[in-house]
Amino acid sequence: MEYLKLLLEYIKVLVWPIVTVVLAFTFKDSLMELLSRLQKADLPGDVSLDFTQNLEEAKELSRKVEETPMREEHKNVPTIPLTDANSRLISVGLQPSPSGLDMNYYRELANQDPNLALAGLRMEVDVLARNLAKGFNINIKKNDGGMRILDVLYHNGAIYKEQMMLAKKVLSLCNAAIHGKNVSKGQALDVIDLTDVLKGDYIRWLSWGFPDGWQPPE
Repeated sequence: MEYLKLLLEYIKVLVWPIVTVVLAFTFKDSLMELLSRLQKADLPGDVSLDFTQNLEEAKELSRKVEETPMREEHKNVPTIPLTDANSRLISVGLQPSPSGLDMNYYRELANQDPNLALAGLRMEVDVLARNLAKGFNINIKKNDGGMRILDVLYHNGAIYKEQMMLAKKVLSLCNAAIHGKNVSKGQALDVIDLTDVLKGDYIRWLSWGFPDGWQPPE
């Protein structure tokens, strides 16, 4: 039974991107309206932020995140291959990533619809944040938005300040796209690149953040 359950989870992960793309374009207007309502809690009042300025600030934060040295105890830990990311998430009881942690999924979507790509990315970041909370045994409420979850993660030492600030910038930029900001393909790709920086640290965490002492197969 456990084998069948795991197999079903793998099937769900494999078909998710295809189904999502079809549904997203079929019900785009309804999806954007729904996300707009759901994410209002994450927006500090007025949703009209200076997208270009915030994008530049996010790029500076991404450089700081990349320059932050890895902790000594994590330096020699092997990293899980991207192709194994979702199977790893499933094996440790976490929610699979909508994209399999492959940001090319959103880059391809941005070629068709930049705003829709950032709407999907917004949901991705929320999944990753919730997984971090569960992985670190940090209590969050079911209705907590991404901004709130990031605050809780930071205050519990699960992420450091620059990671929290960058993730919040990404969420703000995605929220602006959801709430009607006209985003160019280039801007969407920049936001996706920023998320790729956070994803790198996230995949490394999947290697060292659990007590099973993961090792690559021989």
